[in-house]
Amino acid sequence: MQPWLAEGWTAGSNGRSLTVKLRPNVKFHDGSPIDAKALAGLLPDVLRTFMGPVFSDVEHVRASGSDTVDIGFRGASPFLLESLEALVQKPGRVAVGTGPFVVTPDSTTEMRANPDYYLGRPEIETIHVETYPSVRTAWAEMLRGRLDLLWEVGADALDSMENSSTVSVFTFTRRFQFVIVLNREARVMRSPEIRRALNQGIDRSAVVRNALNGYGVASSGPVWPRYWALPPDLPKFEFDPKAAAETLGRATHTAAARAGSLHFTCLVPPDTVNERIAIEVKRQLASVGVDMAVEEVSQDQIVQRTTKKQYEAALIEFISGPTLFRPYLVWHSKTPLNWAGFGNATVDAALDRVREAPSEDKYRRAVAGLQQAFLDDPPAIFLAWSVRARAVSNRFVVPPAEPGRDVWSTLRLWKPASTAKQQASRN
Repeated sequence: MQPWLAEGWTAGSNGRSLTVKLRPNVKFHDGSPIDAKALAGLLPDVLRTFMGPVFSDVEHVRASGSDTVDIGFRGASPFLLESLEALVQKPGRVAVGTGPFVVTPDSTTEMRANPDYYLGRPEIETIHVETYPSVRTAWAEMLRGRLDLLWEVGADALDSMENSSTVSVFTFTRRFQFVIVLNREARVMRSPEIRRALNQGIDRSAVVRNALNGYGVASSGPVWPRYWALPPDLPKFEFDPKAAAETLGRATHTAAARAGSLHFTCLVPPDTVNERIAIEVKRQLASVGVDMAVEEVSQDQIVQRTTKKQYEAALIEFISGPTLFRPYLVWHSKTPLNWAGFGNATVDAALDRVREAPSEDKYRRAVAGLQQAFLDDPPAIFLAWSVRARAVSNRFVVPPAEPGRDVWSTLRLWKPASTAKQQASRN
């Protein structure tokens, strides 16, 4: 974890408290200061909304000085410290935040530079947002010089953009991954042995290569691949089609089998990327004796049917990073973000051990145990983390971001190319 609005923090000796020191001269967009008193007043509601049931572990939030806030927990755990990544903003018709750009009053499409931003006023003065029916249409407008940035270009459009001489493409790994959720209440998915075999039958590298055009990172489980507490010898499903075929072959005598193969239906959102992923998974599973039917339905229908348990499998893109708090909200059966009760008792118990781990050493062991729980009683097939891109006009000079990180995080430092050249000539 890194400080943002905070200048830094100090953990209490018992691991149950945190003293946060605020940056000086930070203001909300409306000009009001963010001092300890203001933050202590806002933070409980912010955390309650963001943390869901985990907020019950927060014992108190109070100002302890003009620039320090004390946060106390009912128990010690690194997990609780990471749950403080919530956005701090004032409630209202238009949320009042603290970032480098301010929404223009009475506008939903324009933002202006924040002159009081605590890290310095951005070089870009105004951002105007336009929407288009497709990436292809927006790309055409960009080539005509009418756009400066395309937001989240998907894998299906990246290849056509990377050879442009007037546009730079910056790829990054999103904190979302493609997952096929398996409904263990469906007869065909009740056996953990079958769910393990389905995982063994998937070559995730081939999914990235064939379905995502190489723009993805193969998944090994529910945890962000760069997470600090992941063990170096992380257990994961290895692609083993022979073992998968043998296990699944033994299951073909069940009522879920059809024509000598295991059969199930997977709900898939109707867009190009999800369709390609589904076709690739269907092809791979067919080679180990599984007949996966693809049923295209809207995102709303997927939510409705998974909530009612009216499905066998569903392809969903879940947020799973950068902390472990996100997977906790998605997979623990008692959190509001887990709208369909994804997961199972094994996963719940493993997530609770992570939440309750009192020290860093025990936390690392609990994270390894969480991964093992997903292997022993898998509630899903984790496929790949998605890679997207920002396409930026060369009319702007963009400072480099860390490898794999979103270049959007450096937006306040972007400069018009003409300005950058003038500064360079003066130097």
